[in-house]
Amino acid sequence: MTSIHAFMILCSYANCSAIVLNSDKLSAVASLTSPNTPPRRIILALTKFAVLIAIACAGCKHSSVSPPPSVAETVDPWKEAVSKVEQDRGEAVGRNATVEIPEQLKHHVDRRRFLAVQTADLQGHVDVISVDFADLVSLIRRHAVVEMKQLGADYILYGVGYSVSGEPFAHYDPATRQDIPLAATEGGVMEEVQRALDAVKESTARLAYLESERRRAPKRERARRATLLSQVGQARKALASAKAKSKLLAAFSADPKRRKSLVAEYQLLSELARDFEGETYDLNDADARRRLKIRLLSFIRPEARDLLTQIAQNYKERFDRPLPVSSLVRPVQYQQELAGTNANAACGPTPPHSTGLAFDLYYRYMSAAEQEYLMSVVAHLKDEGRVEALREARDNIHVYVFGNGRPPDEKLIARVIASWQRSVQIGS
Repeated sequence: MTSIHAFMILCSYANCSAIVLNSDKLSAVASLTSPNTPPRRIILALTKFAVLIAIACAGCKHSSVSPPPSVAETVDPWKEAVSKVEQDRGEAVGRNATVEIPEQLKHHVDRRRFLAVQTADLQGHVDVISVDFADLVSLIRRHAVVEMKQLGADYILYGVGYSVSGEPFAHYDPATRQDIPLAATEGGVMEEVQRALDAVKESTARLAYLESERRRAPKRERARRATLLSQVGQARKALASAKAKSKLLAAFSADPKRRKSLVAEYQLLSELARDFEGETYDLNDADARRRLKIRLLSFIRPEARDLLTQIAQNYKERFDRPLPVSSLVRPVQYQQELAGTNANAACGPTPPHSTGLAFDLYYRYMSAAEQEYLMSVVAHLKDEGRVEALREARDNIHVYVFGNGRPPDEKLIARVIASWQRSVQIGS
């Protein structure tokens, strides 16, 4: 019965554990090889055995052979850090937590002093502030500020620069608080002048149309008249803004020096965008412009960086979480944008963040113990005369690092406050 032997050999090559488990069946088949066994019985037995082998082997494919171990999912360090920052503490956090705020992190009796101390320091020790993004690029080129990566060993930049827009880069004029478009060439500046004039014409026509519609609207249509009245008010504001921008741009274009400065700023930004330490940003793309702005807002003065990383290291060692940092350098231009939505954003001519010496620590997700520890560290630094600080109501602890490692002279602080008071009196 060579056919039976061949079949048994074939089954052995299947290397199937189910066949081993059914070896008693195999022995039964082998007994049929007797010379006295009728052929019909042999054929029937072989058929049954073949069915048994097929079923057993089919089961092997799913259960007997262990699948290879799955590859471990790659952990995203950024997501892991965010998860630790936002992790549920199982208790009240942020402003809802009951904390003891050190006196060093409260407002002074004269609330003007907090900003005056920082203004006095930057007037005495900071030679350049960043008015707009082109100024910030100049500071980067001079190595006056250093970049902080989005995720460090002990900190994470949590939302730094996320409020910035993808609008084209512009020169900021502090005197008028107006943005002036940049251009690649002086001819491009003149094109911007024409666009500004066209915008005035369009705004004028829009206002005229709405005023005409309002006059023609029947008095009984009160809702429509109210809507038109609101639209007329908005159109008047838009026209006034367009006229102011057109006038300022015309003045810049008429002055050869200022006209060239608009081109120089564009070229400075363009050069950086082409190769920012290996990264390229398309200035004609809104998303790329926003990403570049966010990256520019991740810079800070070296002395402030060193103190920040020291605080972060202490916090991480204590709570095994990265320290969330919500703000670093902010040009005056960006600070003015924030002032519209963020009550904590100083809107004076020299806001502390524009120096690159200030940073904010985000306590929204911190427990009372975390907040009190962090505040105690900052309070100690203030006692040493190294920082000015304040626990702000909107989830941040503001820290300003003194330029020369000590507070400014009291006489200078008094002069700053006096100058503000004179400005208020003149304005009134």
